[in-house]
Amino acid sequence: MPTKQQEQLSSVHNAIRILQAFSEDNPVMGISELSERLGLAKSTIHRLLYTLNQAGLVDKDSHKYRLGIGMFVIGSVVYRSAEIRVKAFPLLVDLMMCVRRIVRLAIYNSGSAVYLCKLPEDKETRMFSNIGKRVPCHSTSVGKLLLAFQEKDEIQRVLNRPMKAFTDMTITDPGELLEQLKHIREVGYAVTTEESTKGVCSLAIPVYDECHRVIAALSVTASRSQFLPTQVQEYLRSMRMYSRLITEQLSC
Repeated sequence: MPTKQQEQLSSVHNAIRILQAFSEDNPVMGISELSERLGLAKSTIHRLLYTLNQAGLVDKDSHKYRLGIGMFVIGSVVYRSAEIRVKAFPLLVDLMMCVRRIVRLAIYNSGSAVYLCKLPEDKETRMFSNIGKRVPCHSTSVGKLLLAFQEKDEIQRVLNRPMKAFTDMTITDPGELLEQLKHIREVGYAVTTEESTKGVCSLAIPVYDECHRVIAALSVTASRSQFLPTQVQEYLRSMRMYSRLITEQLSC
């Protein structure tokens, strides 16, 4: 007999198949049609559609179903992330050439920062992070920066979770992190010193949309010897200029 975990994975797989069955040619379908198309029992289709409907991923109209507004919201997030990366990429290249350091662009997602871009993309810097990698908010400059501008409930949700210490410099106390987030909102940037990796420091600033909402974080990463106070101020000047240029590109 299948285990509970196997049954759950099978249900997830079948729910995904149901969502993927809808298309421009078949935007509306009923249980019988989905059952025949996917080879699943009607009872299974009905149970999964009920769950998807409750989550807003499908809408029910009489006895027919269509993709719901929840799918549009998810798709919009994906599209927006891709748009940010595409429009920001040439400017990130210019910033990298200007500061001669590692440059990253990240977005917030469910308590983590997700890298959309990292430059330079060569073998020598592969030790840092790969595109699409999720990193914790409490130990990275992009994570702290993005978390600082989330809603209070979301910040508290993240603070309530255990925070892993990656080095002896990692902040793992919720109260201390909360104070840091307050300071980040006041000064408009975040700095981490060997909190994620020994010998490595990073600096992050916000990227805004046309409504002045924080939609991403731009960061510069380098060794501790390359993060003297005067150097940090130089990085900030360049980063702020390119952050404004990225915002202008996104509003075009």
